[in-house]
Parts: sequence; C-alpha cells; structure tokens
Amino acid sequence: MKHFLYNIGFVLFLIFLITSCKKDEQSCQDGEFTPGSEVETDCGGVCPPCDTGEDPVVQEFVFAKIQGTGISFSNRDLIKNPDWIMNFQNDSVNVTMNFGDGDSLGARSMEILNSGASYNGVPHSTLAEGTVLFTEIDHTTNRLSGFFECKFVSDQNAMDTLKVINGDFQNIPW
Repeated sequence: MKHFLYNIGFVLFLIFLITSCKKDEQSCQDGEFTPGSEVETDCGGVCPPCDTGEDPVVQEFVFAKIQGTGISFSNRDLIKNPDWIMNFQNDSVNVTMNFGDGDSLGARSMEILNSGASYNGVPHSTLAEGTVLFTEIDHTTNRLSGFFECKFVSDQNAMDTLKVINGDFQNIPW
C-alpha cells in the first residue's frame, strides 16, 4: 500500500509539473488570430497596434504661463530661415521668440533681434532674457519640440515686465 501511494503521489506530481510548465503564451507573431487578446491577427489588444494605413495623429501644441496664467495657443507659427522664429498669439498675448540658428539639441539663449511681445495691447519689445531647450528636431516631417522661458520689458515702462514661463511646444511644423 505504501508503494501504491508513493506511485500515485509521484504520478500526480508529474501531472502537476507538466501542466504547470505548459505555457499557452500569447504570441503576437504566430500568424494566428487569438480572440479576446487580438483585434486582428497578431495586432491590437495585447499586441502592438494594427496598421490602419493612415498616418498617426501628431499632437502639436504650444503652452506657456503668461504672467502666472497657463494658456494653450492654437495660433502659432514657426519659421526657419536660418534662425528658428516662433510666434504664438491669442486675443491678449502676442509673443515672438528668436531661438537662433543651428540644429543641435539642448539649451541655448534666445536672440534679442526679432524677439518681442505684447500683452493686453502693451508692447514689450525688448527681450531681457530667454532660454530655449530643443528636445526634438524632426527633419523628416519638419517638426520641432522643446521648452522655453523668457522675459520681455515694456516699451512704456522699464519696470513692467512680461514673464513667459513653463513654455512647452511639441511637434510644431516649420
């Protein structure tokens, strides 16, 4: 009887070992459609997205805090000739920043020439200080991304400054 129980225990152990090691893995490259895990064969669900044949949507935006208020700007332009010059505006703010020339990633000082702003109709045309950080320059789709901060001085009162902080721009076409 002891020998019989030993054999039964051994067989149960082998069955447990075989079934626990058997892997029914999801393979996103097996050429088979797995319902509940894939949207199409080998894509979607737990697998990489399916190719729809369309270009993915590129999110582009400019955001900055102007005098402490966060604003997203839908009116924006970027030119490169040879300097990078970005302009963004709404009903009360109009900012133009000259990022200088060159195609290297990293931080750089803004150029005074061709930089200026207005806030609630008051011109602030002198760039007192400004820094931009390029995080991506995509020459394939001609898009630029990065961060910036700057300060402009009013034309009417040198003590009146316009602070632009926490600036963020992503995928802006030129």
